[in-house]
Amino acid sequence: MDLNLKGKKAIISGANRGIGLTIAHHYAGEGIDVALLGRNNKALVEAAAEVRARHSAANVVTVLVDLEQPHTIKPAAESAVRQLGGVDILVNCAGGAYRGRLGEIPDEMWERYFKVKPLGLLRMTRELLPHLKQSRQGRVINISGTRGREPESHSMMSGPINFGTLSVTKAMANEFGAYGITVNAICPGSTRTRRFTELVEITARERNLSLEKAEQWLLQEVPLGKVIEPEDVADLAVFLASARSRLISGTAINVDGGRTRSI
Repeated sequence: MDLNLKGKKAIISGANRGIGLTIAHHYAGEGIDVALLGRNNKALVEAAAEVRARHSAANVVTVLVDLEQPHTIKPAAESAVRQLGGVDILVNCAGGAYRGRLGEIPDEMWERYFKVKPLGLLRMTRELLPHLKQSRQGRVINISGTRGREPESHSMMSGPINFGTLSVTKAMANEFGAYGITVNAICPGSTRTRRFTELVEITARERNLSLEKAEQWLLQEVPLGKVIEPEDVADLAVFLASARSRLISGTAINVDGGRTRSI
């Protein structure tokens, strides 16, 4: 299926590794020009080189930004647009959550992580909105998480951070629809990234299990019984960027192997 994405221009935050980098690979493979945004220059340069090596015709640029530092967002957005010559797709992928129960999370961690998501997401989208309005196929894709729908006490921060992301996704979709811009969220479940590897190691120590058994234990409530791969998330990000998704907006789609119990 030709999704007719060649020549589109995408800005991806948190693009130096994991899901963000995988989305960059998929977009480059579709002929999309991509700007990789992150706060580690060495990692960004290496990520860009990796994308170019796999997709020799890809136009890939890098932009430094630290979403914890609001003053870096506007110049980063301007640089990305200038280098690409515009923007059609914004993927807000940066951000995570500090793992722990309520009494285990210090105030500075709440403030630090909320600055990235949803606040950094909002600020980046606000800066790029005038440019997205000029696109004939404007897309905003927010990478959230299933804990926004089903909070867990052992990962207290994940719930409000991801719920906030889902809420602003819906609000932005309501506002941006007048400009033909769709806004959606992707909610990955347990995805094979560095964070998941760390979780497997923690589970193995806490439960005195082998790494293999620890992974199986974490997947016992996933009906399909598999870890989500970054490619599974990226496939959906490609579809949501295309004209095939033109009437999908204001929604959040789980990629979790059926783990989420809510409807």
